[in-house]
Amino acid sequence: MSFIIGIWSAILKVWISIGLSIFPSTIHPMVVHFVIALFYVALFADIVSRFVRQPDHFWDQASFWLLVLAFIAGVVTAATGVIAEQYVKWSPTTLRLLTLHQMYAVLSGVLALSALGARLIARYSRSSSRRGWSFAKTGRGRSTGLSLLLLVATVIMVSMTGSVGGTMVFQYGVGVHHVTFRSPSHGG
Repeated sequence: MSFIIGIWSAILKVWISIGLSIFPSTIHPMVVHFVIALFYVALFADIVSRFVRQPDHFWDQASFWLLVLAFIAGVVTAATGVIAEQYVKWSPTTLRLLTLHQMYAVLSGVLALSALGARLIARYSRSSSRRGWSFAKTGRGRSTGLSLLLLVATVIMVSMTGSVGGTMVFQYGVGVHHVTFRSPSHGG
């Protein structure tokens, strides 16, 4: 186990050194909004797919691929968060919030991966898939009650993660460079 932790630590050190040299301190807030939007739109498409039945399963496909994109974007966003946290001076309060933010983010990822796994296990029946859109021609990728429940849980957890992140930024100024502006002199 210590070998795996050592490898992970080495990978993180390399990623941080590379990231600090190429990314600005604001990289995490610049990309995090895409993840949030993708998860919400994936949930929207999944719900619509339950009410709008089409022979080509458009909404079901859209939900599946949006979920895939959201998961990938979530991994990228987490990687940028590791970079962004290097720029911050942490207080005990903001460090506790960061820990909670990271814990919620990991739980969001686990739930998203579970929702994706539930969809990959589910199959379309041969009679319901005329055009054969399905994942790798195996019939996989169908939305199920379980995958929808996991996606709802993911969106809730992503919202909680964003709420803690927003608290760090807006209440404690984490990652915000404070700039003082002088008002223009009036007169003379």
